[in-house]
Amino acid sequence: MKNFFKIIVNSWLIQPFTRFLKTGLGPEKLSLSFSLGICLGINPLPGTTTLSCTLAAIFLRLNFGAIQLINYMVFPIQLLLIIPFFKAGALITGSKVISGTLSTFIDGFRVDWWGTISELGLTAAVASAIWALVSIPLGILLYQISLPVFRRLINKENKAIAEVD
Repeated sequence: MKNFFKIIVNSWLIQPFTRFLKTGLGPEKLSLSFSLGICLGINPLPGTTTLSCTLAAIFLRLNFGAIQLINYMVFPIQLLLIIPFFKAGALITGSKVISGTLSTFIDGFRVDWWGTISELGLTAAVASAIWALVSIPLGILLYQISLPVFRRLINKENKAIAEVD
């Protein structure tokens, strides 16, 4: 089982990022792409992550492929975190919009669709604010952890190139 996990991590994470290192992307930019890809990828509003990662790549001059690769890799984590973010948002706003069953939710639309949409929008806004508050320290932590890893990878890659020459 340990070897299986190692093979998956190596083929899905290490090898693609090693290829990005070969394109001249420095460890700082690669680490920033990695940490922002994760933080922006767990946004509780589905459909916004690709745009936010694209904008981050453009404005911070990051590698678009690297940040989108991580963004797509954390999609399952995003799905797992949507409900907790929205439940926390509902707890703060006192909203009952996501506290019941699906039929209760649908009945809310039948009775007062505008009120249900407004309540859901407020809950989503608060869920996004909670995500932002969580993402800032998470991003800093991920950057600090991944930077030495990517520096080691680039040193390893440079040594391999030097041995070939």
